[in-house]
Amino acid sequence: MEDKDSHLEKNESVDDLVNEELDTETASEETVEEFSTEDSTDELAQLQAALEEKEDAYLRLQAELANIQKRNRKERETDAKYRSQSLAKELINVLDNLERALMIETSAENETFKKGIEMVYASFKSALESEGVQVVDPLNEAFDPNYHQAVQTVAVEDGQEAGTVVTVHQKGYTLHERVLRPAMVVVAQ
Repeated sequence: MEDKDSHLEKNESVDDLVNEELDTETASEETVEEFSTEDSTDELAQLQAALEEKEDAYLRLQAELANIQKRNRKERETDAKYRSQSLAKELINVLDNLERALMIETSAENETFKKGIEMVYASFKSALESEGVQVVDPLNEAFDPNYHQAVQTVAVEDGQEAGTVVTVHQKGYTLHERVLRPAMVVVAQ
């Protein structure tokens, strides 16, 4: 009977050991699962934060690229709008000379010559206007320092207001809104 008891005791000890081992394995698995779950959650949170950071950087770069494209398009439009600025500055001097030539008194013999100069002047003026060049001739208008250059001031006479342009020595010109040359004027003060 002792053998049976000892055998039962051994079986019980073995059962206890097996149960302890199972409990330890179960506890280890739970610990591993807890550790793995916590580790996975932390890793997932880090990955999500990194993804959000990359998405933000991507969106910022996309916006910056769009701004660069808009700026380049605007610069190209401005360049196209004012492409003839340097040529127009040179040609307005020629236009001034043609106007001076038209002011000279001519005889009947030179009338055809004057007509020819008038035709050249008209075609020159038309060509400049088609490119957006406009004349600034501010006679009897209010003085505007953005478009006029005062070369002299005179006392106000009857019927004049202070700050009014009374004489234009040289016409000014603009290309679209940009001043090519301000008008040289005399202003009443």
